[in-house]
Amino acid sequence: MPPKMPSQPQELTREEIVQLKSVLVKLRDDLYAKEHARKTEGAYEISRDDISDETDLASVETDQEVNMKLAEAERNKLSLIEKALRKIDANDGTYGLCEGTGDPIGFKRLQIQPWALYSLRHQEDLERGRRAN
Repeated sequence: MPPKMPSQPQELTREEIVQLKSVLVKLRDDLYAKEHARKTEGAYEISRDDISDETDLASVETDQEVNMKLAEAERNKLSLIEKALRKIDANDGTYGLCEGTGDPIGFKRLQIQPWALYSLRHQEDLERGRRAN
């Protein structure tokens, strides 16, 4: 008996889209709240004048740099989440379809990463292409 081939992901049902939209909205709201808290706490606003010791200054600057990179990654993720929500709200059937191939992304993948733009197979092809360059 030949090995069973993995089935092609199916288009999302209305119920699956509703479930994923709920997850996306919560993720978006959490990221906005985190960014607001970061700004309120002044995580980006440490002055060199407040620190006299060079070691402390280096440590603070490193912490600031890490915080900025994390914030940038979160803003990128937020942008992808908002794009996914716009696709869902457009109700034109584009949410859940790979932007590279047009094939369904698959509910299991979207449960893990509901803002995914590409099917797993296309994402792997893209990453292999990047490594080859």
